[in-house]
Amino acid sequence: MLSIQTNIAALSAQNALTTTNNNLQKSMERLSSGFRINHAADDAAGLAISEKMQAQIGGLNQAVRNANDGASMIQTAEGALDQVQNMMVRMRNLAVQAASDTNGPQERADINVEIQQLKSEIDNISQRTTFNGLKLLTGSMVTQVNANNSTATPGATVGTGGSITSVSVAGAKAATTYTLSASTSANTLTLQDALTGTINTSTIDVSGGVTAHSSVTLNFASLGVSLTVSNSTGTALTAANLEALATKTIATAAAGVGQTARLQTGADAGLSNQTSVALLNTQLALATAGSAMATLNTAIATYDTAAQLGTNPTGPTDDQATALITAIDSANDWISAQRASLGAAQNRLGYAAASLTTTSQNVSAANSQIRDVDVATETANMSKAQILMQAGVSVLAQANQVQQLALKLLNG
Repeated sequence: MLSIQTNIAALSAQNALTTTNNNLQKSMERLSSGFRINHAADDAAGLAISEKMQAQIGGLNQAVRNANDGASMIQTAEGALDQVQNMMVRMRNLAVQAASDTNGPQERADINVEIQQLKSEIDNISQRTTFNGLKLLTGSMVTQVNANNSTATPGATVGTGGSITSVSVAGAKAATTYTLSASTSANTLTLQDALTGTINTSTIDVSGGVTAHSSVTLNFASLGVSLTVSNSTGTALTAANLEALATKTIATAAAGVGQTARLQTGADAGLSNQTSVALLNTQLALATAGSAMATLNTAIATYDTAAQLGTNPTGPTDDQATALITAIDSANDWISAQRASLGAAQNRLGYAAASLTTTSQNVSAANSQIRDVDVATETANMSKAQILMQAGVSVLAQANQVQQLALKLLNG
């Protein structure tokens, strides 16, 4: 039927042209984004599966990084243990030398000086071996040290109008009592822990006092302790006022307990997705009771006491030096066993990282099948849509011309 009001041919061409245009836009969107699924309407079920896989892939990749970070942490601890064992070997050589009666009391006392220095350095390495701020050789990832039962506490008065406003023990040893002493002739304050020797003390100059309406921090840096003294009056606090802090004590609480480090080496929750690494306590001064390190600490202390010639004129005996050799051997064997354990854990993390990488690769491949566009197929679809668009436009133009035939009947 020839009609002026309704051009069925043109409507059909327009409908086909709209459909073709939508298909062309969808193909261009897929090719430009690289994804087959850009909206939930493209494939609702496929999108839901893909999103779960995306989360799994992200978790797997992060777990790989966690495993590698854990291996780096273990390497840090193991490197420090290597130096600890080197010092133990030196300490053993000194003990073997001291065990010979060719050495007299004075020589054995001289040997003790280096032994005590080595002991202190082992403790220092244990305290300062950290990874991202976490302690690795104190038996706990984070050593919580707080002032506990101290007489030098915030609020304690200093002179007239002065007071201690804060006490920091962030770098101090746990479970240790520090005592302040003063030298009025030198205008100094000295902080000393329970052990003897200059390596366990820190001295600062207080001759400047505290000026009016100000404060000063007494920083005993080598021991990790500091006090802040404030003066709220218009009169300066003198060095004598600060020296009056002598005999006050600062006692630190025991370290927090946490014997293992948990590494998240899986993409999901649960123990099967975690790897535990045992933490060591290689400190001598704060060794765990009954441990090889505690036994060594006792043997070193016994030798040290005997080496104080003022109280024991005979000095250390060869038996005490022999006991020290035995204790060093036990501690060295224990550290070797711990290093072997750390090495095994490091290898385990290496295998875990390799397995996680393979799993991530396989899940990524599966996700690609669902979500990524097949470029070859979609290019063919776009070419098809482009040809249909050209054909649709041409047909629509011809359909619009058909109605003009009615004019001939009207003019005929």
